[in-house]
Amino acid sequence: MKIKHYIIGIIIIIVDQLSKVLMINKSITLIPNFLNFTYTENLGGAFGLGKQQIIFLLSLILTIGIIIYLIKNKSKIINYIPFILIISGSIGNLIDRVFRGYVIDFIDVNIFNFPNFNIADICVVIGVIWLIINILRKGFKTSK
Repeated sequence: MKIKHYIIGIIIIIVDQLSKVLMINKSITLIPNFLNFTYTENLGGAFGLGKQQIIFLLSLILTIGIIIYLIKNKSKIINYIPFILIISGSIGNLIDRVFRGYVIDFIDVNIFNFPNFNIADICVVIGVIWLIINILRKGFKTSK
């Protein structure tokens, strides 16, 4: 990985944490009946599911696993961005779990009772989708 990848990851984590701090105990309507920023304390995992300790351990193990994979395969990875998004998002939510005991969610889309989420969640989802698309399109393309 290049220094720019580390910088991108750090920026994502900082933006995620700042956005959460700015939303503590706030509710802001952006688009009535559609999009709000509503402070929520998520004690579970994705979509409020799971026990806090299990989610923490799984997130930590998966994040460390991805980092080990990147270190072992650094000469083979063509596109680091999906990995950076996943790792940064995971670290952003892990910071919340360690220091707050819950994850701050605040993006509230009023469609089908969709759960609140945050910037870290968006990064993880986009990173996973991007990675899946890369795998389906060309596999783990390696340099020769």
